[in-house]
Amino acid sequence: GYGGAGHEGGTLSDSILVLNLNPKFKKAALIAVPRDTWVELPIRSDLKESHKINAAFAIGSDHAKYPLVEPRYQGDSGGGEMAKYAAEQVIGMPIDYFVSVSFDGFKEAIDILEGIEVDVPVTFDDYFYPIKGRENDTCGKNASEIAQLHGQFKDTELHHQFECRYEHIHFEKGETLMDGETALKFTRSRASAQHGGDFARSERQHALLLGIKNKLLSKYSVDKIDDIFSQFAKMVRTDLDLPTIKNLIQILGEPETYSIKFVRVSDENVLVSTKSLDGQFILIPKQGEGIWSPVHTFVREAIQNQN
Repeated sequence: GYGGAGHEGGTLSDSILVLNLNPKFKKAALIAVPRDTWVELPIRSDLKESHKINAAFAIGSDHAKYPLVEPRYQGDSGGGEMAKYAAEQVIGMPIDYFVSVSFDGFKEAIDILEGIEVDVPVTFDDYFYPIKGRENDTCGKNASEIAQLHGQFKDTELHHQFECRYEHIHFEKGETLMDGETALKFTRSRASAQHGGDFARSERQHALLLGIKNKLLSKYSVDKIDDIFSQFAKMVRTDLDLPTIKNLIQILGEPETYSIKFVRVSDENVLVSTKSLDGQFILIPKQGEGIWSPVHTFVREAIQNQN
C-alpha cells in the first residue's frame, strides 16, 4: 500500500504484507514487514545502497532519478519488482507476485464491496491522524516561529505544535462496519496512546484483511473471478493477469478451506531499533545489520508451526 497522488512521499510503501500459501496443508500466513526495516537496494546494476524498505517501491518506480537500475526494475512493474527483492531479503523466501494499491484505490475497493465488517481488536483514539493536503499547514505560525519550533522539538513533540494538520479518530472494540475512508484511517493510524506504532497497526491490518476475505467470499463465488478482476484491476498495480489468477485458483483450491496465521517481524522478536548514519530511525536484525539468517529462521518456523 502507498499514498499515491496528493500525499507526501506518495510512492513510499505505507504497509508491506507478504502472503504465503501452502495448498497441500491448506494453510495461509500473512507476514508483516515493518516499513522502517533497513535493507540494501540495487539502485544501479553495479551499486547497492541501504534504505528503509518502504523506499523500494518508490525507487523502482522512479526511472528519472534511478535510470541505471537493472532491466528487471524498469517498466511499469519496476516498483513491485524492487519491493519483492527487498522483502525477499527479510523473509528469506522468493516472492512470485506483487499487488500494490494507493490510498484512493484502497478506499474505492472497499466501497465497491459496499463496506466491510471488521473486528476492531482494541478501543483506541488517535489525535494526530494526518489530514490530506495539510501536511505543511503553518497553523497560523510565521516563518520565525516555525524555525524556532523545529529547533526546539523533534518528531512527535513537533507534531503536537501543529495540531491543525491532524484530526481526531476513534474506534470502539468489536465488530464495526467500515466504508473505504474509515477502513483507511483504521489501518493507517500510528499515533494512538492505546494502540499505536507499527506492531499495533499490523494487528489492525490483519483484522481488516480478514474482513475483506469474509466479504469477498460472501459477495462473490470463485466462478465470478472475471467480474472480480474487471472491477479491481483498474485500482491496483500488479504482475498478475487473469489467466494466472485462474490457474492459481485451480492449484490453491477454495479459499474458505484455508486456516490463516499472522506473523509479525518486529523489534518485539527478531529486529532491533537503531539510527542510521544520517539519523533515521531504522530496524535491523538483532544480530547486526544485514545478518538476515535468524530472521529467515524465525519466519520459516512461525509458518511451519502453524496449527
